Amino acid sequence: MSETFRLPVTVSATRRPLPGRHEQLHAWAARLGAEASRVPGHLDSQVERHDDGTVTVALVFDSAATLAVWEASASRARCLAAADLLTDGVPAPVTVGRAQPSGAPPRWRTAMVVWAGLFPFSLLFTATAGPVVTTLPVLAQSLVTSMVLVPLAVYVGIPLVNAMIRRCGR
Repeated sequence: MSETFRLPVTVSATRRPLPGRHEQLHAWAARLGAEASRVPGHLDSQVERHDDGTVTVALVFDSAATLAVWEASASRARCLAAADLLTDGVPAPVTVGRAQPSGAPPRWRTAMVVWAGLFPFSLLFTATAGPVVTTLPVLAQSLVTSMVLVPLAVYVGIPLVNAMIRRCGR
């Protein structure tokens, strides 16, 4: 296999602004995300303002190699130099594990979406093709059922359920 397995990498930084520089620091964080987005392999940027005025920036890249390209870039160096003029230089404490990862919903939600996207097709399939499928051997029943239901759920049911959830604002 000539291709290596690549895992996404997230890096975050928290900065505390100098007095009166809260808005400028937030704007800087947005610029940092915009600059990072120009790197091929950049997946996501998030900026979080905290009640104490600190700002946390999280950047997600498709691999450690892509992160290394970003870390070695002149664009990143310029952004970090600009931040030094807005911050007090004392590292801000970071609490790991407080926030949910941006790309992954909770497992219970995923399970409910899959079930809601699969159940109507399962019911319809059982009602219409059930009498024919039950005449087949168990292995063939399972094969035919999964060959029909999985694509329907993945390409139709689950996207519809996700669209309904987005429309409801949840």
